[in-house]
Amino acid sequence: MDFWNCSFIILIIIICLLPFTDLSKVFSQFDQIQIDRGMTNFTELFEDELTNEEVCGLDFCSLYLDVEYQSPYTIVLEGKLLRLAEGTVGYITNDLIWKGVDMLKEVGYIIDSIQLSGFGTETSPYTYHIIMSRAVNSTYYTE
Repeated sequence: MDFWNCSFIILIIIICLLPFTDLSKVFSQFDQIQIDRGMTNFTELFEDELTNEEVCGLDFCSLYLDVEYQSPYTIVLEGKLLRLAEGTVGYITNDLIWKGVDMLKEVGYIIDSIQLSGFGTETSPYTYHIIMSRAVNSTYYTE
């Protein structure tokens, strides 16, 4: 077989296999940019609904719930084990981080890992690091 016959056969094979290829599963660097633009900003959402002064009662509640990392499929939250609350003396359990976890679960994220760091002192308090993810083919809508 000469070069042209071989090339023609390869072309026919490609044309025959093309209809069976699911092109919707092919991602590029530009797809990631589109996902990032349409992704919910959970830092802003948590600030609006959980950690602003009107809702929390204190002007530094963002110290108790922080988004350390966010992508369309992974999010890492950080929050202190204990927190101050309006009208109480001393510390209470940090419910803000668990409210944030619940909000993320509502949009399809699941907990992969929970880590606790720190020494439980004033200068090095116990701090949660909660790693959550959701499936690439998740059907949950992101705004």
